[in-house]
Amino acid sequence: MKRVWGSVKSLLYFSRGERNGTIVLVVVLSLLTVVPYLYKKYFDVIAPPDPMIVQKADSFFLALQYHEPDKTIEPPSGIEAEMELPRTKKSFLFDPNTVSLDSLMELGLSRKQAEVFVKYRLKGGRFRTPDDIDKIFVIDSATKSRLKSLVRITPFSDTISHERAIDTKPIHVELNSADTLSLLKLKGIGSTYAKRIVGYRNLLGGFYSIEQLGEVYGFTPQLVDQLRQNIFIDTTRIRKINLNLIKYEDLRTHPYVNDYQAKAIIYYRSQKGTIQNLDELWQNKLLPRDRFEKLKHYLDL
Repeated sequence: MKRVWGSVKSLLYFSRGERNGTIVLVVVLSLLTVVPYLYKKYFDVIAPPDPMIVQKADSFFLALQYHEPDKTIEPPSGIEAEMELPRTKKSFLFDPNTVSLDSLMELGLSRKQAEVFVKYRLKGGRFRTPDDIDKIFVIDSATKSRLKSLVRITPFSDTISHERAIDTKPIHVELNSADTLSLLKLKGIGSTYAKRIVGYRNLLGGFYSIEQLGEVYGFTPQLVDQLRQNIFIDTTRIRKINLNLIKYEDLRTHPYVNDYQAKAIIYYRSQKGTIQNLDELWQNKLLPRDRFEKLKHYLDL
């Protein structure tokens, strides 16, 4: 028995080196068991998928599964159908200056071509010869050739002569009584210029010379010369200023009198009592001579 126990004891006995080796082996095995668990828990973090990538992937797979339904092409309707459907061409004589839209379509034109044809006339276009149909650019050359053989133009020389007679009739406008509508008849005068003329005329009290139009904002000497033959002036319509009665507040609003000059005239009148002669204004240096020559047309005593 003692011999057996001795044999077992000898098997279980470890030297110092064997004990140290056993401890190291146990520690290594323990680490090999624990390290994968710790790595997965603290280091192996799986990032969530990018939502954009997921969305694109979903769209891709949905596209593979999607089959576009068959579309039924509906025939055009209304005006579009009328423009696209082939027309039966008729042949009859016509005057391009008076032919109607429907007649043009009966001649084989599409609605669009016929509308362009009519609009050309409405904008002042005239057909003097069959070749003038070439001006309608939306019509093909073959159709133009066919239409030219059917054209019969009614002479309109009398109408042209009458229009020229009306256009050449001279226009005369009286500048001190004309309203904006009358001024619009003048060549080169639009609504803006017409309003400026009337506004400046009201400030002045009327015009005594056509040259005064050059004082209207925006007027050039060339425009004044252009209007000269169509304008005349009635100076009896000028609104006069009574120097012995007018107030300072009213005098200073005249375009030919500034604030200082208006005060000087009113002060001179208060000192003298009444102004006897208009020349007193420039003789007493209340106004410069050139300014007085313009203002005197509006002064009265």
